[in-house]
Amino acid sequence: MIVDVYCHHITGSVAERVEKARWSREDKVPDQTAVKKFICPVKNADPEVRLSIMDRYGIAIQALSLTTEALDGFDAGEAAEICRLSNTANYALCKAYPDRFVNVCAISLLDVKSAMNELGRSVNELDCRAVIVSTNQNGKGLDSREYFPFYEKLVKHDLPLLLHPTYWKSYPLVDEKEWHLMSRFGWPFDTTQAVWRLIFGGVLDRFPSLKIVMHHLGAMFPYFAGRIRLGLTKMGKQPEEMSKYWNNIYGDSALSGGLPEAYALGYAFFGPDHVVYGSDYPFGTEDGEYFVKSNLAGLTSLKIPAEDMKKILEVNAKRLLKIR
Repeated sequence: MIVDVYCHHITGSVAERVEKARWSREDKVPDQTAVKKFICPVKNADPEVRLSIMDRYGIAIQALSLTTEALDGFDAGEAAEICRLSNTANYALCKAYPDRFVNVCAISLLDVKSAMNELGRSVNELDCRAVIVSTNQNGKGLDSREYFPFYEKLVKHDLPLLLHPTYWKSYPLVDEKEWHLMSRFGWPFDTTQAVWRLIFGGVLDRFPSLKIVMHHLGAMFPYFAGRIRLGLTKMGKQPEEMSKYWNNIYGDSALSGGLPEAYALGYAFFGPDHVVYGSDYPFGTEDGEYFVKSNLAGLTSLKIPAEDMKKILEVNAKRLLKIR
């Protein structure tokens, strides 16, 4: 069995709501990133198309989430509405195909009261198995204390937290409109800073059982492990002080079909108990199919024990998402 922990489901109604809101704001928002067209292959919303791709590559179950890129440029009320619409749509598909899909609910933290209400609805009504949030909330870090009640409720219900990178506006040379620099390089940085702040901002000390899934197989952490160790020493900390936090953190395989060595590095960094398969479907070429097969090929190229491969493709995900 293969479980895809990190893929997206965008219905026509969600895409229409995002695009309509963005284009209606075009004359009011100076940063045109906020009003760009929401690009997603419409076929992803057809269950038969989705299931046929899953069956072609042996994907038994997908965990469905909204890409939080969809929330960029919106105020708290608009973002909350998009999350509610998406979470409800995901649940409908999960209910129609209970053996093939589980629901990962999107939450905007721009308004904490609204976020808590939607988290409660997700748990009580939508069979929520995990939650996905953006790596920054309009520039506010995830270590902000106002989010602690949110983390407390995640821990109470044992819900993993998926981190999805998003835009940050403080460095104009990394601009998505100019050569796609933000989504290629800015997003992995934002995932990295989010986890760094969750660690050093005391979130994992306060909530030691919180489980986190880092997109793109740990972003910058595996590659810069040596610089991280050196930096810890300069900060007066020992590397072993940080090692305990990796018991909380998982990396998904969504490397967009990178070099086999990239998957090997992620495996070496996280270990077999903390890597999961994530396709990032339906983005990428071939209407999303390329990411499904290339990320799977990257993992299966690893020369590792069969038991470890089973953990990565199935066991770890089933434990995280409570799939029986």
